[in-house]
Amino acid sequence: MICEVRYFFDLPVYRLPESDYQEDLERFVQEQLDRAGGTSRDADIQFEIREHARKSFGGPWRYNEVIGYIRLHFFGSQVRGDYFAMQAKRTVKTRRKIYWKVSHKCAPEIAIPRDATTDAIFGVVHSYVDRCRQELRGRFIDDSDLLTLGKYIDWKGLYEST
Repeated sequence: MICEVRYFFDLPVYRLPESDYQEDLERFVQEQLDRAGGTSRDADIQFEIREHARKSFGGPWRYNEVIGYIRLHFFGSQVRGDYFAMQAKRTVKTRRKIYWKVSHKCAPEIAIPRDATTDAIFGVVHSYVDRCRQELRGRFIDDSDLLTLGKYIDWKGLYEST
């Protein structure tokens, strides 16, 4: 019998944290402005140079620096996360990405206790994400939406429905 997997959350995995990206972006913008004559140029021209540099650098971090996803799901009495990543030998800044399933689990699964409460199940999910961080060192896993919404989700009901 084939078991249907019901995913409950996708976590983006980034090439680098947002703060590092913003520092690189500002450095690039300043370099472009300096090459074009710097602050001696008209304010409108400076604005155009900055905007062009921002666009050519790659756009907003949130949507353009994703290099993979962890798809969380329950598997029997375990929490697991399928890992999808870019198909590339080296992870660099690019705007051409194709994602492939790399592994059926990003990190070793964690068992959910038999009579776990909603809060306990959410704790197990959060612990699993922390394990994924250990496996994907040097990458940034954005679990902010999970943490924001997680306290309002009926985890026990979700778990029992799978």
